[in-house]
Amino acid sequence: MNPSQEPAPQHYEQAGYSYGPPPPEVVAWEQPRPLRRSWSRMVSVAVLLTVALAVAGAPLGLLWSWLSPSVPVINAGQNGIVVNDPSPEEYIAADGWFTLLGFGFGLLVAVLIWLVLRRDRGPALLLGVAFGGLACSVVAWQVGRLVGLSAWNSWQDTSAPGDTYSRPPDLQAYGALLVIAFAAVIVTTLLAGWSNDPDLERPGAKPGYGNNLDDELSSGSPDGPGPTAAPAPPAPWPADPPRG
Repeated sequence: MNPSQEPAPQHYEQAGYSYGPPPPEVVAWEQPRPLRRSWSRMVSVAVLLTVALAVAGAPLGLLWSWLSPSVPVINAGQNGIVVNDPSPEEYIAADGWFTLLGFGFGLLVAVLIWLVLRRDRGPALLLGVAFGGLACSVVAWQVGRLVGLSAWNSWQDTSAPGDTYSRPPDLQAYGALLVIAFAAVIVTTLLAGWSNDPDLERPGAKPGYGNNLDDELSSGSPDGPGPTAAPAPPAPWPADPPRG
């Protein structure tokens, strides 16, 4: 056998100098591991968000009732109680205030929830803001319309023809009840689309890093140490001198 065709020494392969695939530890570092979230936690997050947003609808309804104008009405006798204004705009104003407040509230609450519940970003958070937005709208509407409602009902029973009153605001366009959920879902979806982290835990995180808190560095930096580069292969073994 020609000495130049002899196989490389055994220690060459044991040293790991090869042109094949990278070492297993490098492959394991580069491939992202999916973050596993338990179903119980996802359901709990969605339910808690729904309840929290429903409770937040009470002060929102009080604010809507305070900002919306009341409707001037008059007891017209046989014609019943009619609006005492040739071109009433109070109904539109009440719906407009509810829509504006709901849209702004949906935007703010979606951003706040996205920043606070960093480890629960995903389907649970999206469902929570969707159902929570609907619950918040219904609670805000009912709380807002109850302000002054008992006095309004009492006046209808005791008023005489010609008496005037200011009816408390109420919602006429029920489609406004979808505004909070619509705004919250749109913002949450956009934030998830802008995130380049597959687990949605941190904006700007590298794929495959930071799947759990144990992978975090003590300094809190999202950039982990890079894999050690494989050294260059050694020079080929010199051919043995020809034998006499």
